[in-house]
Amino acid sequence: MERITTGIRKLDSLLGGGFPVNASVLLSGGPGTGKTIFGLNFLLEGARKGEKCCYVSLNETKDNIIRAAKGIHSLSDIDKYLGKNLAVEYIPLGQSNVTLHRFAETLNDYPSLDRIVIDNVNKLLMSADTQKSYRVYFSEILKQLRNMKSSMIICETAGDELDSGNMESFECDGVVQLSFLELEEKPSRSITVHKMRFTSFEPKVPHEMTISDKKIDIGEAKVI
Repeated sequence: MERITTGIRKLDSLLGGGFPVNASVLLSGGPGTGKTIFGLNFLLEGARKGEKCCYVSLNETKDNIIRAAKGIHSLSDIDKYLGKNLAVEYIPLGQSNVTLHRFAETLNDYPSLDRIVIDNVNKLLMSADTQKSYRVYFSEILKQLRNMKSSMIICETAGDELDSGNMESFECDGVVQLSFLELEEKPSRSITVHKMRFTSFEPKVPHEMTISDKKIDIGEAKVI
């Protein structure tokens, strides 16, 4: 099966080469766990390969997203690809009549992309009229995303939850969770793959994840 490299060599190794092609991956985690950096790292991996990539932010402005990338040395070359094969778009849902319905329609009109990151589903949920309408639109958005080569959807969670409580983890093809582990004197970040269709992997095994001013990396498995 064709695989999409994640930009993190250790994670690619754990997944047999990366994410399956045409799969939608839910990236979940609490505040500060590194979701935005992870998503940007994933997109820049594709941009450097000449792939067409897009970061769709529903929460942070374009300037803030770019600033986050430039704070990490391995992502600081983002300017080389912006406006060429990498786009960062800020869509302020709830403002200027930008509704969830219009967002779904806009996504349907996007050109064919190799990689897309949507940040985040919590903003989609807040913009929905009802919980039921959100689930309908989320399902429709996933159908559109699976026409792209690879997609990642970010979800901010509380505690050990994998999604917002609206079954996003069930709907998506893969679920990757970022979290903090307090096993030593200070908390450390961890990454756990809970689900990845068409892939043989060790489920629910947390691995240490480090984010420094140089790069994002994954270390050995952590025993809980």
